[in-house]
Amino acid sequence: MQDNIILGTPYVPFQYSLKNIKLYLFVFAFTIGNVLLPMAIHTIPDGGKIFQPLLFFTLVAAYSEGFLAGVMVAIASPFFNYFLTGMPVLEMIPAVLFKSLLVACLAAYISIHLRKINVIAIGLILIVMQVLGGIFDYFISGCNARAFHYMIIGFPGLIVMIAGGYAMLRFIASMRKERA
Repeated sequence: MQDNIILGTPYVPFQYSLKNIKLYLFVFAFTIGNVLLPMAIHTIPDGGKIFQPLLFFTLVAAYSEGFLAGVMVAIASPFFNYFLTGMPVLEMIPAVLFKSLLVACLAAYISIHLRKINVIAIGLILIVMQVLGGIFDYFISGCNARAFHYMIIGFPGLIVMIAGGYAMLRFIASMRKERA
């Protein structure tokens, strides 16, 4: 069995139905993660803009638990965060929601078709999200400087999210192996 960071670790994501209670437990857990992580990251100046922490558990949920879980976390997280913490600011919710849904759809699709935890695939998901999210931000704000600024300032966070996402997915895979 091939197991390395570049070629990937063989992995089959779960695909839950709406009738499965585990889906809702995972969505709740990942959404709480998407509330707590941004709270911690926002203690760093411009931490939210740099690290985009609201997307982390959405990426992990979609890649590990499938499309339904990813989309549910992507939709729930920005709204839970807004109502609990006031972040992201109301004007940013459409862009955050777009990026979250894009990450969820791409991660679930890649995971299902690749059937491996692959650091390059995770990186491509996040780069595509950053570029398309910047374009979307331009269209809703009309300000190309703002859209470009968020794309550039968020680059270091992408590196952290790639490494962290890969590590978290490997951890989830190892936990599943132990239970199997």
